[in-house]
Parts: sequence; structure tokens; C-alpha cells
Amino acid sequence: MTIAAPRRWPTATRPSAAIFAVFAALLLFLLGSNPAYAENKPFGTIVVERGQVAGNGVSTSVGNIEVLGEVEGDVKAAKGNIIILGPVDGDIRSGMGNVEVTAPVDGDINAGFGNVYIDSEVDGDVAVERGNVDLGPEAAVEGKVFHGSGEFTAAPTARFDGTMAGMASDIGVGGGEGSGASDLLGFIGWLFAAAFFAAATILASVVAPRPLGASSRQLGEAPVWSLLAGVGSVVAAIVLFAVLLVSGVGIPILVLLAPIYLAFVLFGAIVVAYFIGRKVAMATGRYRAGNTFAAIVGAVILAAVYFLPLGFFLFCLLSLLGAGAALMAIFAGRRPHRV
Repeated sequence: MTIAAPRRWPTATRPSAAIFAVFAALLLFLLGSNPAYAENKPFGTIVVERGQVAGNGVSTSVGNIEVLGEVEGDVKAAKGNIIILGPVDGDIRSGMGNVEVTAPVDGDINAGFGNVYIDSEVDGDVAVERGNVDLGPEAAVEGKVFHGSGEFTAAPTARFDGTMAGMASDIGVGGGEGSGASDLLGFIGWLFAAAFFAAATILASVVAPRPLGASSRQLGEAPVWSLLAGVGSVVAAIVLFAVLLVSGVGIPILVLLAPIYLAFVLFGAIVVAYFIGRKVAMATGRYRAGNTFAAIVGAVILAAVYFLPLGFFLFCLLSLLGAGAALMAIFAGRRPHRV
């Protein structure tokens, strides 16, 4: 006698609901990090509005900084872009990220990894470890310009006190604090980013273990098709966003879909991290350690990819690989079986 098992939802439906829950949580986090003025905060964008004065400087570990008002002190970002549209009477220090300065700066400008564009007065030196240096027509640097592995370009009307090629940390730019400070800020920023990524991976392994496991298995079974599906999602997203943008009516929908797609790509990175963590757990005999162990190990390994050559490109490619695996897991419906 054949006994029919209780009817269950197809495999494709259950992962899609749980993955949507993870997307919603990530979306709430992204939307909750609205740009707001705060002199010091570990995460998020900092905006000094016009008419505001930051009396103690501005600093963040992971996030962008935009200065429209005035800063009395230093502007520091371990990982993030810095845009200066208002006067700064201190130094500008960036670990990882681009720097754009179109307002007077009384101190030095030090950048570790990122391009620097200056089109205003700078009373100190400009030192860039790995990145291009571009001086605009209104640039007036009182000190020297130190550039490492990047290129240096200057407008004919730009003024500066000569250039020096070579690593700024080796030359000793900025005194005791400047020597190696950019690399330290960059490493601290990476630590914060890796901690956030590990927390997101652990959250996904707790909230949605089944869809995460299904996506991980799909990645192991069909990595090439997963990568093609991930890259195809980028093409589809670009076409959809272009149609919504041209239509005009779909702009509000575009504002909502853009962060959702970014959250989906982030989930793809989580899938790859979980997949790597499970492989490491099996190889080291820690297969009974649970999903949390796999999530932490995989997140740290995937975050370390950023330090490889073309690390950011590799991280994005791996994220699309995991996103494609998640897509295939969602749409690969399986019929309920009978016991």
C-alpha cells in the first residue's frame, strides 16, 4: 500500500520566501543607514550640510564623507569616498576610497588606495600610495605631491612644489602619524567590512538555512550555469532599469528595485562564503561545527579576496556566481515525492 506524504510546497517556493525575508532584512539595514550628520560614527555616510560646522573633525570607519559646510579638524575615512566641497582646516586621510577636493584644505591629503582629484588650495603635501593624482586648473598645492603606483596629471594652470615618485610611507610623508597611517586605516576598514559581512552571513544561515543550503548545493552542482545566470541578471537589471528610467513613470519603482538588486547580489556573496565555509569544514573534519562556523570561516576567506590583484573585480564576480546559484535554486522546482 502506498501512503501519500503530506503535501508540501515545491522546493522552489520555500527558498524564494525565505530568501525574500533575508532580502527584506538587508534592505531595511541599507535603507536604515541614511546619510546623517555625525562627527564620528563607525558605519554609514556622513554629510556635513551647508551652514553646519564640525568642530571636532569628521571620521568614519566604513562609509562615505561629504563636506558641504565647514570642518574644524581632520576628515578621516578608513573605507569610503571623501568629497570636500567646503573648507577643512585639518588633514584629509583616506584608507580605501577616492578623494575629491574642490575647497581649501589647510593640512595634508593622504590616501592609501584610491584616486585623488584636487581643484583648490592645499597648504600641505599630497601623498597617494596606490592611485592616480589629478590636479585641476584651480589646484594650488603649497607642498609636494607624492605618488606611488598611480599616474600623475596636472592642468597647465595648476600650481605645486614639485612631485616625488615612490611609496609615500617609505618617504615618510606626514611625520610620525603619516608613516603607514593610510595602510593602517585601510586594514581597520577591511576589518569592519569583514565583520559586517560575517554577521550578514551568520544571519542568513540562521534565518534562511534551507535556501542558503539549496543555493550552495546548486553552486556546487552547476558553477558555470550559476555564473552565467548571475551575469545574465546584471544584463536583465540594466535593461529593466533603462526601461524604467526612460518611461519616467517607473522611476519610483527603480528607486525601490535598485537596493533590492544590490541586496540580492550581497546574498550571492553570502552563498559563496557559505559554500567555501562548508568545504573548509568538511576538509578539516569540522563538519559537525554547524552553519555558524562555516559562515564565519567562509566570510573571512571571501573578504580576504579584496587584497588580491583585481580583488574588487573578483569579489563582484564571485557575488554574481552566488546570485546566479540562488536564482537557479529558486526556479529549479521539484515535484513533491511520495513515500
